[in-house]
Parts: sequence; structure tokens; C-alpha cells
Amino acid sequence: MLSADELYMRFYDRLEGDSPFLYHEVASVGFLASSAAMAGYLPMNEYDVFKKGKLDKRYKERGRADLWFDAGDRCYSFEFKRTRRPVTMGYLEDRLNSALEDINCIYSEEYHYAAACLVTVATEPKRIAVCQDFGRSRLVDFAYQIGPVEEPAFLFFRLKV
Repeated sequence: MLSADELYMRFYDRLEGDSPFLYHEVASVGFLASSAAMAGYLPMNEYDVFKKGKLDKRYKERGRADLWFDAGDRCYSFEFKRTRRPVTMGYLEDRLNSALEDINCIYSEEYHYAAACLVTVATEPKRIAVCQDFGRSRLVDFAYQIGPVEEPAFLFFRLKV
């Protein structure tokens, strides 16, 4: 997360207040893959993989996984969702649950640890407060706030158990 914060600030300063998380999910995940590489990990994003079927977990389906990285002795897998409008706790919960549904379809042979992740950018004090409250809720295992204080990005993680 330290590398993500460093890269975020470089991006934000270079593009005069633009966030890499305001484009789309693929760009957001690519940015986090770059952050993982900066931290010394071996990342792969948006790669082809067989997943369990969403409706029937007994079936394999072709799909894409969002982000995987090798940290040397451990591998991590993540499925992401993002939102541009962190309006309510309920909305954030729904989006994080959607990412959790996706990570539950990744076969356990792919990783040692896996997590769902929700990424959002808050540009108003009210929305920043909602994100901070959500990050402290029992619905989130880990939460990080990166970037400038006035327009932070939030990453909310829920571990796959």
C-alpha cells in the first residue's frame, strides 16, 4: 500500500488532480499491478483463468481474474469492484459483496490468500466520512486511504475465508 500511495501521488500531481481510479476497473487494477511491481512483487492483471460458475460452483467457466501477484513465498489473488460515488454504507457494502462473489469463484490452487476489494475516490467531505465509517465497519477486514487528504482513494478489503 505504501507503493500504491507513492504512485498515486505521482499520478495525481502529474495529471493535475486526476485519479487513476476514476477511469474504469481495468485501469484501476492495472494501476495496482504497477504498485505491486514497485513494491517488488511479480504481478499479473486481467489474466485468463478457469473459474467456478457463479450460479453453480460445480462447473468451470472461462473468465478473467483481476489481479494476482507472487510475493516470493506466498501468492495473492484479488477481485475488484470500483465505484465513483461512495454515497451510502449500504451501497459500498453491495459493491464489496459483488467483489466477494467474484473472488469466491477463483479456485484455491491459484493463491495462498485471496480477497475482494472495493476501490473508490471521495471528493466531498460527506463522502469521505462515509468511506471512513465503512472502513471501520465489521464488513471490512482491511481498509486503506491513499492519496491527497482532500480527494482520497479508499481501498476496502474483505478476505476470502
